[in-house]
Amino acid sequence: MNRYAGVDSAEKHPETRSLYDGQTQESAPERNIRLTGQKINGWFIARYIAAIIGIWVALLTPTSVTLALRVGQLDPAHKASSLAFVASLGAFVAIFANPIFGALSDSSTSRFGQRRPYIVGGMLGGTLAIFFIGFFASTLSMVAIGWVAAQLCFNAAIAATVSILPERIPSKLRGKVSGWMGMTTQVGVVGGVFLIQLSGTEGYGAFVWPAVVGALMVAPLLLTLREIPKTQGEVVPLSLQAVASSLWINPIEYRDFALAWLGRFLVWMSLYTLTTYKTYFLIDTLHYTTKTVAPVLTAAMFTLAVCIAISSIPSGWLSDKVGRRKPFVIAASLLFALAMIIVAHAGSIDQFIVGIGVAGLAQGMYLGVDYALVAEVLPDSSEQAARGMGFFNLSTTIPQTLAPVLAPVLLRIGATNATGNYAALFSGAAVFAVVAACITQLIRGVR
Repeated sequence: MNRYAGVDSAEKHPETRSLYDGQTQESAPERNIRLTGQKINGWFIARYIAAIIGIWVALLTPTSVTLALRVGQLDPAHKASSLAFVASLGAFVAIFANPIFGALSDSSTSRFGQRRPYIVGGMLGGTLAIFFIGFFASTLSMVAIGWVAAQLCFNAAIAATVSILPERIPSKLRGKVSGWMGMTTQVGVVGGVFLIQLSGTEGYGAFVWPAVVGALMVAPLLLTLREIPKTQGEVVPLSLQAVASSLWINPIEYRDFALAWLGRFLVWMSLYTLTTYKTYFLIDTLHYTTKTVAPVLTAAMFTLAVCIAISSIPSGWLSDKVGRRKPFVIAASLLFALAMIIVAHAGSIDQFIVGIGVAGLAQGMYLGVDYALVAEVLPDSSEQAARGMGFFNLSTTIPQTLAPVLAPVLLRIGATNATGNYAALFSGAAVFAVVAACITQLIRGVR
């Protein structure tokens, strides 16, 4: 349990937690700077962002391209259903891996530090798993085993790396860093696809180079990150109960964190509704075919990526300047609702692309500030930062599973044909985003 729970000043001043009468404790970033002597400057932030991009290059390139290629080679007749099985199995494992490895990292007393062993082990294990898929997997079962191992390992690296934000980055810089973090996934996807274009899809280059380049991008942070090993008395004791508790954080005891989690969950439900069903919308409503829809999807995803990059970094920077987080997250949620309404009533490809662009601006603004917001309401960021950030990441992974389950229900509302009512689907997604904005407004511990 967080020993600072229930103290009023902890909500008013998230950087300083009350301990006993009249006593205060340093913020986690202040303590780490004092103990390690490692100041947080532009070069540190650059290495940190490069490391996050590297992890995404290594993980998202198989998700986007190479996993589908390998499955298609092994089972060309049933590649769609086989890929769905392998990908779903990996996604299910990722849901548990992130918070569990976060909790394990929090309890580490390794002489190499708390975070470095999990980043090193995660990247090494994930890279070997991808090599296994590319070089040795000769059946779908072997591919599934390799992909589960890759998800386990890369999520261990993600959990340890993301925890550096609340542990090391001072509050005055979190908006800026969060802004850069907001575009890392898009850069990772684009970078991975670019590497595959250079290496080609024949042979092993498509499996080798994204993993190797990703590991090289993580290396500068690993080689320069200073960590002071913690003693048994400074960490949460490692036990089965402690690991299991990583999958649950009491929403009543940690109200603001729960509200931030729920708000992001609803926004990502809206987002995955769009990304999952955009292809079917183009085919069923705008009358493209499976042969003609690819160029439109490419243009849409390029528009989305550019708009995310345009809004993410400025939003984080401006959030730091004005010292406020909630207005940006609320505005982003409402802007995403507007994007869903535009897409819901799009009668042409131009209107659809406009909706995608607005969604990109909203997603960039949200990502550019949301990590900074949650870092300031995180339960016990001084001792269990990885556990908290790992659990927070569930707010983005769970919607990947739930959105496709809920979508058919929304499609049937007012449907007049077998393809379903896409206006109802995307209008429902807009409602999710509006509710998310209302929930964010209820957060009290951050402005």
